[in-house]
Amino acid sequence: MKQLYRYVMIFVVLMLCSCALALQAKNANISEEFEKSMKGYNKLLRWRDIEGAGMIYMDPELRDAFLKSAEDIKKRGVTITDYRILTSECLPEKKTGEVVAEFDYYALPSNRIKTLTYRQKWTYLDTEEKKGWQLKTALPPFD
Repeated sequence: MKQLYRYVMIFVVLMLCSCALALQAKNANISEEFEKSMKGYNKLLRWRDIEGAGMIYMDPELRDAFLKSAEDIKKRGVTITDYRILTSECLPEKKTGEVVAEFDYYALPSNRIKTLTYRQKWTYLDTEEKKGWQLKTALPPFD
């Protein structure tokens, strides 16, 4: 009887360890996806594909307002010259992420470079229809 009890305990411990490893691997995958999405979105902004960035990464409920802002930015002749990711934090267990990026830009007819800080809030969706990271933050004003 004692030997059966030992085998059961060993089995339970092994199952718990395997579940923990599986969860850790899933969280690592979610973190890697966050890194790719965050970098992809900001690169698209930098290369003036603001509409594309919105269509790929923006939450569908906020997409129309985002695209209006993108149109306004293009009409005003705003050009992003560079960006830097200051901080990024991914919390896979909460399925959230946050990025603080800094953008250098100018707005025609001025050639003066301005800098602004853009806080981005992200959420991870894992549904049958959509799986991946979505942005929940509107574009900054680029005044």
